[in-house]
Amino acid sequence: MLNVRIVSVGKLKERYLLEGLAEYCKRLRPFCKLELIELKDEGMEKEATNMQRFIDANTFVLDVQGKEMKSEEFAQFLSKQSKSITFIIGSAQGVHESVKSKCRLLSLSKMTFTHDMCRLFLLEQIYRSFMIIKNSPYHK
Repeated sequence: MLNVRIVSVGKLKERYLLEGLAEYCKRLRPFCKLELIELKDEGMEKEATNMQRFIDANTFVLDVQGKEMKSEEFAQFLSKQSKSITFIIGSAQGVHESVKSKCRLLSLSKMTFTHDMCRLFLLEQIYRSFMIIKNSPYHK
């Protein structure tokens, strides 16, 4: 079972986002071991220091300059992951260059979303990927 870790900055407060996250966490239980980590919003340099412990060869930063993938491509990419994958979502200011320089960059869209919404969108895309892999009608 794939270990999926999402490291993000700031605590979610909006009820609709919390409910959405809870729903996708529940949906993902049969497919992966999911770990959601919230780091304190302390400024980019301090956040970068706190993010260092989560960085390895399979860590991706969500960034507008990152690689975009269609859902099918993301599903294929996710299916090739063997043990674990980490996604980092920065604060409204983004992610410090010292973190981005050690990770691969991934973009959810050319559009700009709040960093809080990115958590929900990423979880939905991870769930969609598993549904594509299973050939489920969810993706249709």
